Amino acid sequence: MKLISFLLLIALNVAQVVQSRPVANNTEAAVHPQRRHDHDHGHGGHHDHGGHHHPDNKKRSAHKLFVFGDELADNGNVDSDPALGSSSREWRYPYGMSDTLHRRKSTGRASDGLVQSDFLAMIMGHRESPPAYNSDDTVDPSGMNFAVAGARALDSASAGFVTLRKQVQQLRDLVRDGVVDEDRDFKDSVALVAYSGNDYADADDDDAFAAMIPKVVDELASVVSDLQDMGVSKVLVNTLQPFGCSAWQAKRRNYESCNDAGNAMSDKHNTELRERLGDGEEDVMLLDVNSVFMDMVAPRQEGSTLAAQFTERLRPCCEGVGDDGYCGLDQQFTLCDRPDKYFYWDDFNPTHAGWRAVMRILQGPIMAFLGISSLNHF
Repeated sequence: MKLISFLLLIALNVAQVVQSRPVANNTEAAVHPQRRHDHDHGHGGHHDHGGHHHPDNKKRSAHKLFVFGDELADNGNVDSDPALGSSSREWRYPYGMSDTLHRRKSTGRASDGLVQSDFLAMIMGHRESPPAYNSDDTVDPSGMNFAVAGARALDSASAGFVTLRKQVQQLRDLVRDGVVDEDRDFKDSVALVAYSGNDYADADDDDAFAAMIPKVVDELASVVSDLQDMGVSKVLVNTLQPFGCSAWQAKRRNYESCNDAGNAMSDKHNTELRERLGDGEEDVMLLDVNSVFMDMVAPRQEGSTLAAQFTERLRPCCEGVGDDGYCGLDQQFTLCDRPDKYFYWDDFNPTHAGWRAVMRILQGPIMAFLGISSLNHF
């Protein structure tokens, strides 16, 4: 099976190397998307997603969180320049429309609200993800987020790609400059490596995809090793989500089913990742986002309580119109009325409600791995 649809999807998720501090440029008042009314979902309008309960600031976690990866975890490192088009769409309406924590404004997150790094931070006792690397000169008590939408594991011949290794080097530079103190900031520290497979955009068929997997997995393992060598105490690494169940792939099936061949590619990556970073690797935990995503959008049994909360499991809430339209492009997208009933926000990324549901399932294993006993609700 050719992976053309997947490659086109990845191309939409590519971001430029960050050159300057991003500045939110919310244009909600000027944008008039086509409104898609979901009559089965109740009345329209924006809805708060869950009434977050955030930990008391006086009881902040001692764990510092350092975040690496791509659009799954980026909270504002992607460049906000509108001239970059789809690569900066996370800074434009309707991104952030459900984010009551940030006054419903776009913040560079690829969601209508919060993303994976935010919910992991909440599990650890913080209010949200640590600040983006490009937003501050100091390390926040909660840590720092280096993730950039479109980031890759491998170097690319194409200009403008950020790699995970470059993100780790940014942390290393902060240590060298004395901004990060190894003894103070790495004690009981946690790193999240949130990787969604952008490298595989270079594979034009299944064979090329399969040949690339060992290289990608080797680099992920090397990044984990580098973080441990620097003194980071615990490392969490995502498995690849099921590619074939992405909204982009499901669109070819009228959002009724997943692409099994695409999922098989994710499975091959995850099998090799487990062999390299499985149970035998001390202080490393694989977060099985793949299985949780599958249980949410393609449950094996009817009546799944995990999937029941979403009326739309494969159709995205925000969908581009026409060949060139995409979520965030003025007047070239449709928008659902109830993002909290959709698992996917855009072609690839979960909604705020989707990420919250995923991380609630993973919360128990994460707490056990990190030795956290106090349950923080979100």
